[in-house]
Amino acid sequence: MGAQQLMPRFIRAKEAPGYLGMCRAIFDETVRPFVSEFPIGGRGVGFDRQELDDWATAYVEAKAIDKKGATEQQSPRSERQKGDKSWRENRSQASPKGKASGISTRKSTENDFTKALELVTGKKRNAT
Repeated sequence: MGAQQLMPRFIRAKEAPGYLGMCRAIFDETVRPFVSEFPIGGRGVGFDRQELDDWATAYVEAKAIDKKGATEQQSPRSERQKGDKSWRENRSQASPKGKASGISTRKSTENDFTKALELVTGKKRNAT
């Protein structure tokens, strides 16, 4: 019989995002504010593995997609039959095959850009 490998109870901050299968930025934004952290040694920071597991369980329960009653078209591509090409047939009309240059045929003006910038930033530009 092989030796049983034990999972450590405490996980260091640099390893915690990988434990949950995410990058550090997403971990810091979505997980870290909701779990306890504590010092390990002089400069280390750790998380309780069980608390990370509890957070992950709650996250999945809150964010999981209910696939009961989903039609074939609504299901993710990874779950469709291999021969099903309906996702290819419903290609976006914005990028049909055969269009080449990618250059807009609409004459845009600086005024259009200014309006779009104001919408995005909520600030008006000074006239220059």
